[in-house]
Amino acid sequence: MEKLLILNKILIIFLIFYTKVLFSQTYKVPENYIEAPLIFSHETVLRGISLIMPVKTEFSKYSRIELSRVKKNILEPTKWLQDKFHDELGNIAETERLLRSKDSPLADPIFDQFKHLPMYIEDTLNQLVINPSVFCNPIQKNYNKMGIVFDLECTIPFGFFNKYLILRLQFENMVWYFTKITSLNYNRLIELRNIAESFQIKK
Repeated sequence: MEKLLILNKILIIFLIFYTKVLFSQTYKVPENYIEAPLIFSHETVLRGISLIMPVKTEFSKYSRIELSRVKKNILEPTKWLQDKFHDELGNIAETERLLRSKDSPLADPIFDQFKHLPMYIEDTLNQLVINPSVFCNPIQKNYNKMGIVFDLECTIPFGFFNKYLILRLQFENMVWYFTKITSLNYNRLIELRNIAESFQIKK
């Protein structure tokens, strides 16, 4: 009986190891970026896999890729992404608080003269309440070497800054993978998107 239990434990360990090797998700991460496990602080429909961000700078926390596995089947990917975008409004509000803080560049008196312009932050906040999807392109369905990809790209203006957000669903091996790419810098967004395009599942 004891030998049987030991054999069962060995089999379980082997299966766990084999699964990780068989379906390990990877990116090509440049030297000036770091990759770490993605852990969510609360219960969610997502299971975190990895977090990629630039080597630490003042704004690096606002430029990142989050890769997760969706813990349920998705029947309507377009609707799922639209709902996920609305879930992101809390994070967008955090960006707004950052840019309106006393230490923000936008708090400088020189920007008072621009408060009447349509691009000013108040107009963005009002629009986020009325119809936040106005800041997003239509969802695109694409295919790459790994399978089906659904992309939702959004640009939310905050005065003279933009918050860039890309939400992506990737279907592979009967599993939906969710990728979130976000940045306050367009050049950094391009780098992050290029990293995200290198996503693959090693077999």
